[in-house]
Amino acid sequence: MTAQQVFRNTLVVIATVVAAYILFLSLHIVVVLLVAIIMASAIRPAVLWLDNHGLPRTTAIVFSYVAVLLVIFGLFIIVLPPAFSRLGGYITNDDRLAQKLIDTNRWAETSLTTLFSSSVPIHLFNEDNIRTTVSSAIASVNRQMPALAGDAGGLIGDLILVIVIGIYWLTSRDNAIEFTLQLFSTGKRPMVKQIILEIEHGLGAYVRGMVLVVCFVGFANFILLLIFRVPNPTTLAFIIGITTALPIIGGFIGAGLAVFLALLETPVAGLLTLASFVLVQQVETHYLTPRTMSNSVQISPILVIVGLFIGFAVGGVIGGLIAVPIAGTLMVLARHLIIEPKKDAVTPQRTQGGILIAGEETNLESPIPNEPGTAS
Repeated sequence: MTAQQVFRNTLVVIATVVAAYILFLSLHIVVVLLVAIIMASAIRPAVLWLDNHGLPRTTAIVFSYVAVLLVIFGLFIIVLPPAFSRLGGYITNDDRLAQKLIDTNRWAETSLTTLFSSSVPIHLFNEDNIRTTVSSAIASVNRQMPALAGDAGGLIGDLILVIVIGIYWLTSRDNAIEFTLQLFSTGKRPMVKQIILEIEHGLGAYVRGMVLVVCFVGFANFILLLIFRVPNPTTLAFIIGITTALPIIGGFIGAGLAVFLALLETPVAGLLTLASFVLVQQVETHYLTPRTMSNSVQISPILVIVGLFIGFAVGGVIGGLIAVPIAGTLMVLARHLIIEPKKDAVTPQRTQGGILIAGEETNLESPIPNEPGTAS
């Protein structure tokens, strides 16, 4: 290796390390940018529909984002005040929360003893430990309140940034794609454009499908909880529905939290909330999700779980939400850049005497000879 090659390779390594360091420092901005692009891909069909019906493109974009904001704001106005009021009562009076948990614990012990016809009463949790744990947890929450308020302010700022970036992305999307195509040779531009459009379609279809699933799960649980006369059904249904946005594990997390909150009302309310979740999940898992996600990313459940863990580690809850779309994007790139080229490199099938011949090792650079009586 010459000195010039060593110098060039050293520069490449240094540039790679510097780029990785810059990416690490700006990771939060990168996550916000990805969220903005994913959200814009989901909104774009609505923008095109409004544009085709006579509304100017910029006005259609702004109208679509305003509609999304109004829906989000309305949901939070309906759900958050009663939830904060309920939780605030428990936070300011930890003895009340502890007593609720102790009553639930006693009910569970009595029910299990009766169910298993045990002559010796079944004991689950020590009441003194419950009071100590609740007191410590409430104290920890009170200490974290300023940080939580700061996180809420940062989340609002990120939401505004996502909307601004999304509006700019939708207004300049065609020019951005055209500029990207200019970076490649003429022969590769159709493939690059196909990759971009396929990624955009997958991202948009995934988000729209997930929104449909979240709305169905939340609304169906709300109806069942109303029928079961469970207290505070709006908040419980919202928790179960919104956590369904996290594939596979999200629904169970939301159901656990909703059941716990319902148990604080009455043990029966907790069981009815669990029953509502199980009933709705059967429809969501076996019917709704497979159909709504059929045109979206197609990834193995194991890869989804791995992607979720990586997303949580890198970007918290937001990272977990965008982990699956990013994994789907990587799958599209892998299929077009690695899998399909390898398939194209396989020797074409041919017939010999009416018999199909496949898997024959042949030098692809040289033509396949035509034997007498052979149709290729």
